[in-house]
Order: sequence, then C-alpha cells, then structure tokens
Amino acid sequence: MNNKYFERLDTIRFYAVFAVIFAHIFQIWTWSETLVFLLPLGNVGVLVFFVLSGFLITKILLSEPEETPIKTSFKNFYLRRSLRIFPIYYLYLLIVFSFNLENIGETSFYPWLYLTNIYIFTEDTWLLANSHLWTLSIEEQFYIVWPFLVLLLRHKSKLLTTAFIGIILIAMLTRVYLYLNNYSVSPQIEVFTLANLDSLTFGGLLALAYLNYGKQMQRYGLPMIIVGLLGYYLSFLLKYNGHLEWLFWSFGKFSIAIFAGGLIIYALFSQNKRHIFHNATTIYLGKISYGLYLYHNIIVAHYDKIIGFFGITLNDNIIIKIIVSIALTVSIAYLSFRFIEKPFLRLKNKLR
Repeated sequence: MNNKYFERLDTIRFYAVFAVIFAHIFQIWTWSETLVFLLPLGNVGVLVFFVLSGFLITKILLSEPEETPIKTSFKNFYLRRSLRIFPIYYLYLLIVFSFNLENIGETSFYPWLYLTNIYIFTEDTWLLANSHLWTLSIEEQFYIVWPFLVLLLRHKSKLLTTAFIGIILIAMLTRVYLYLNNYSVSPQIEVFTLANLDSLTFGGLLALAYLNYGKQMQRYGLPMIIVGLLGYYLSFLLKYNGHLEWLFWSFGKFSIAIFAGGLIIYALFSQNKRHIFHNATTIYLGKISYGLYLYHNIIVAHYDKIIGFFGITLNDNIIIKIIVSIALTVSIAYLSFRFIEKPFLRLKNKLR
C-alpha cells in the first residue's frame, strides 16, 4: 500500500487551526462577553487535529511494506517525525526564551522535552504564551508509544481493533474519574495525556477501517458528522440542564472525535472540484498549519510588544488587531514553511 498524500485533508487542518486561533484571540484579549461561544472552538479544533494525526500516523505505519523489517520501520518513522516536527519547534523555543517572551523560570525544561502538558497539569494553571504547546506535547508522547502497538499488531487486525476500542474506553473513563475526583476541567482534564487518547486512537481506528474497507467507508462520512454533532449537542444540554457534566466530559468530547472522523471520510471521497475541500487557498493554509499553530499564540499574547518592535502605531480597534495578528501569523508561517520546513520535508520524503 502506498502513502498517498490527500491534500483535501489540508482543508480540515485549515479550519481546525483557525478555530483555535480565534478562540485564543478571544481568551487572551477577552474583548466581548457576547462572543463567549467562540471558546469551545479551540477545543473542537484541537480534537479535530488529534483525530487527523491519529489517522495519518496509523495509516503510514500500517502502509509500511510487508518486507520492511520492524526495526527499519521504527527508525524511518521516528526520523521522519523528527524532521517534520523538531526544526521549527526548537527554533520557536529559542526565540521565545531568547527574547524573554515567556518566563523560562516558570516552565524550566518542560517545553524542551515536550512535557508542557505535564507542567500545566501539575501546577493547575495555564501559561501566558506557551500554553498551546500542551497539544504538541501530547502528540509527541503519543508518537513515542503508538508505533510499538501498531507495528507489533499490524498483522492481527482484530486484536488491533480491540486494543484501539479498549484505549478509547479507558480515555473516556479517565475523564470521568478526574472529574469525579475534583480535578479542574480546565486545564487539568483538558491537558492530561490519557484523557485525550480517545481522539488520537479513534483516528487510528478510522485508518484501520479505511485500509481494510476502502470506498465502503464513504457511506459513513455524513452520518458520522451528524451523529457527532447531535451527540455533542445532547451532552451539552445534559451538562447545563441535567447537571451531568461528567457525561459531557466523557461522551461529549468523544462526539467531537466522531464528527472529525466523519469530516475526514467525507473529504477523502470528495470528488466535486467546487467543494470546500478542493479550495486552493484553504489547502495551502492547511499545509502551513503547523507554523500557524506554533506561532499564533506568541503574536496574540505579545501583540503590543511585537508591533512596537517594528515602530508601528496602530489604532487599538479590535478588528484591526485581529486582522494584523492573523496577517503576521500567516506571513511568519509562510516564511517558516518556505525556508525552514520545506528543505526538511524534502529530506523526510526521501525516506519513504
């Protein structure tokens, strides 16, 4: 099986990353109580990213040629991931701490070892500009363990499916346990690694089904989108009207994973060139979404300092701030992709 690149999935990345960006703009600038509905967008965007990551990583692992020795598969996987993730991540950290944009004493070594979520969980507090690194920490922790499970069981589809379902249930029960034992919903339950594995694992389950059943999966795209949205809405109602918040944090959060899975299936089999998944602009912005995600929070959190650095004086109007911050984020992400990420991506692709 080949590792065909599905550029339509980049459109999903685009919508996910901009959901996160707008949510963080609202959280950091707190500019209107009437826009409180934007807050859940960030969480939805992150969960969509998790499902997409689980899908793509599992598909890559399961698509390894049969004759490839398992040690070679491990080596190739970790080398490809390192070339994709590490260069601009560590460049970002060097810039942030060199210009004192985040107090290095507060976080110590955590971001450097992809443990930001552990710091946030243990301290029960968000950081100023680096809070968003918790998602990258979880993904990196996932990448360390996941290949062992998938590659060791890749010839035992039923056992692998059972393992995936088991992990999903454990993750959902973990959120219930944390909630009933008075851990904070935000940030502790939100950033705990085990409490997020259902989304990543559901993406893996989706990849397994896609590789086994192919076009037969097409029929499930739209129903999954509908079921996911209805499940989230129902659990949301029960949270506020039935005092069943634990149900929201178990099933409600997983409903977003179902919704994201439906989007992925729908995009994979979309043939209509006029469809939103075929838009050239959103596809390109999705391609540079890693940079968009990595850089946006520092720009929003230190907007005045960054604008002042360039000697620019702008009206403090919120609309202007949004436009300028997004324009800066896109520009930096473009330059990052063009001059830093692309050379490493070319090197990574040679390892396929």
